Amino acid sequence: MDLDPQDYDDLLHGQSMVERWRRSDHAVAVAAELMKLHGGTVPMSELLWAGAEAFLPRQWHAGRAAEPAVAAFEVYDRWRRLQERRLQRKLRQEQADGKS
Repeated sequence: MDLDPQDYDDLLHGQSMVERWRRSDHAVAVAAELMKLHGGTVPMSELLWAGAEAFLPRQWHAGRAAEPAVAAFEVYDRWRRLQERRLQRKLRQEQADGKS
């Protein structure tokens, strides 16, 4: 992936929108809510946190981020649906392999 020189500098020096959001109180609160939804103190999967980073920093930067509990629920729900689809695909693949 080619980065614009400005993007590279932002990432290198921690000034990207995602990096600023990661250090925000909002991100800390979202992480805490996600851990509650995911089973208490169980560490979140990287995929679950990547889902949060996919759209929350832009909303936060624009001043439109949902309250942490709501944002965490939205992220968790999207992640859960992706996990369910992944498991269904795996099950279908295993069934197809078993019939061969």
